[in-house]
Amino acid sequence: MSSHRIAVTVALLCAAQSLPCAASDAEDLIATDKRMQRAFVDRDVAALDQIFTDDYVLVLSDGSERTKLMILSEVASPDSRWEVNESSDWNVKVRGDMAIVVATLHQKGVDHEEAFDSNVKFSDTYIRENGKWRNIHAHASKAVAVKK
Repeated sequence: MSSHRIAVTVALLCAAQSLPCAASDAEDLIATDKRMQRAFVDRDVAALDQIFTDDYVLVLSDGSERTKLMILSEVASPDSRWEVNESSDWNVKVRGDMAIVVATLHQKGVDHEEAFDSNVKFSDTYIRENGKWRNIHAHASKAVAVKK
């Protein structure tokens, strides 16, 4: 779905439900998510440092937790490499200066000489600080096909 169609869809949903969100917020959050995911491939620790709050925590599907420092160290390590880290199918909910982004993420690369290629479903919680969206919390689950 194009960014324009996403913005229109979000605006219509917000208007229909009298929700306090703007299409530009959804566009900004999707752009921030894309920048964050690309930062893993580019090893852009500075970008991730700006996007993650200092108390950021990622909860993985096995229940383990990863802090901002742990993730930045992993991205900087030569033992980890992302070839693909792309999200899609975003669902954005904005309430004032807090937002939730739910999407699917395709990840492919090598971690300590072990190849990985997986899809995960994630939810990221963002807060707006000084006009910028920052990721404060995330949860990732293995994406599974659901029969309807």
